[in-house]
Parts: sequence; structure tokens; C-alpha cells
Amino acid sequence: MKLDEMIQAAQLAFLALLLAHLVGDFLFQPKWLAENKGKRLWPLLCHGFVHYASAWACLLIFALTNFLSVYNQAVIAGYFLAHLLIDKLKSLVIAHKPRHDQWHIFLLDQLIHIFVLAMTACFLARTSPVALFQGLHPSPTARTHILEVAIVYIGVIFGGGYLIRYLTRSFAIKNTDKNSPQLENAGLYVGWIERFLMITAILMQSPVLVGLILTGKSIARYPAFEHERFAEYFLIGTMLSVSLSVLGGMLLLYLLCGTTSFK
Repeated sequence: MKLDEMIQAAQLAFLALLLAHLVGDFLFQPKWLAENKGKRLWPLLCHGFVHYASAWACLLIFALTNFLSVYNQAVIAGYFLAHLLIDKLKSLVIAHKPRHDQWHIFLLDQLIHIFVLAMTACFLARTSPVALFQGLHPSPTARTHILEVAIVYIGVIFGGGYLIRYLTRSFAIKNTDKNSPQLENAGLYVGWIERFLMITAILMQSPVLVGLILTGKSIARYPAFEHERFAEYFLIGTMLSVSLSVLGGMLLLYLLCGTTSFK
């Protein structure tokens, strides 16, 4: 097999296995299976079989992998066992973590699964892991655009959050009610998501989406608007966030598309 064919085979196998993983872990994993696969053997085996079947279905359809090959069957069997082992270890770790502190375990689990998928794809294509990344090198122009997008998004979303806090610190409203159900740092996270969505909406040239974001945020805060001081604080913070997002979005629109006008 030529080098280009090996690269294409590895990349197709990886994408097919990634689709199978998403199907098996999220689409075809009911709640009872997710809750019991770490406690009993047969739900874990059932989950593994779903991944085995999904992997072969996607490989046969998209990567044209030879199902009758003993070597290929051994590779997928190894993938099957590795997936079961990762899920079992995850369940043991999560059992000692409070529910609100399990998100990073979930992310680590998915990253390990993706690494195993990449190795499996390389074994199927009988090539090195480097083949997965060959042919994917972005052009100098693309690398410049990636840098511009990363700088604007991170600068506006996170750096903008610091700026807004400094500008509004003198008249910030402190929550003195210890029995309040308000989430800790909820406003910070809402601001991050708000600015991300607004920059994206401007890049998509969809100002209507900006209006929907602001409407949803206002509805959630509407009961507190009866307090004039909070309403003013909310309005100032929101307008600063919107201004930074609009400026960042328009800058990216100009850098990527050479224009700041909407269609």
C-alpha cells in the first residue's frame, strides 16, 4: 500500500471509529446501562458489544475494512477490551468523587477513548500514528486565521470578563442572603457563554441571534429587575459585554472576510 493510501486508510478508520464511539457512548447508551455498567458485569459487556457492533458497522460502511480478516478482528477485539477496561476504571474513580466534581473525569475518559481509537485506526491501516496527522497541515494563511480566532475569542471571553469586573467593581451588588439559591460564579459562566455566542453570531452574520441571547438572559433575570440598583448594574455589565463582543466579532469578520458589513 502506498503512503498516501495508508494515510487515507488511517484517517478514514479513525473517523469511522470516532462516529461509532459517539453512537455507542451517547446515542445507544440508555440511562440504566450508564448507571449499572460500572457495578455489574453483564451491563458492561452489553455496552462493550454495542461498541463492537457500532465499530464494525461504521468501518464496513465508511472505511471498507475487511470483516473476514483475522488481523482486523483481533484489532477490534483489542479495542473492545480496552474500552471495557477504561469504562471500569472510570466507574471506580467516579465512585469516590462527589457528583458535582465528576466533569473532569468525564473529559479525561473521553480523551483516553479517542487516543485508543487513534491507535486502533493505525493498527487497522498498519501504519504509524504520524499518518493520522499527515496531510492535515494547515497553510500559512489558515494558521494565521487560527491564531486570529484564538486571540480574539480568548481575549474577549476571558480577558473581557476581567475588564468588566474591574469596571463594575465599584457598584457591584453583593449577595448577603446565605439562603439564596443563586449558583456560585454563575454570572461569570453566563458572561463567558454570552460573549462566545455573540462573537459567533456576528461571524455567522446573524444579528438576530444576538437579540435572542440578550432576551434569554433578560428573562432569566427579570424578577430581580424590580430592584433599581440591580437593574442598572445588570444593564451596565451587559452593555459592556455586548460592546466587547461586537468589537471582537467585527474585528474577526474583517480579518477573515475582509468586510465588516452584514449581508
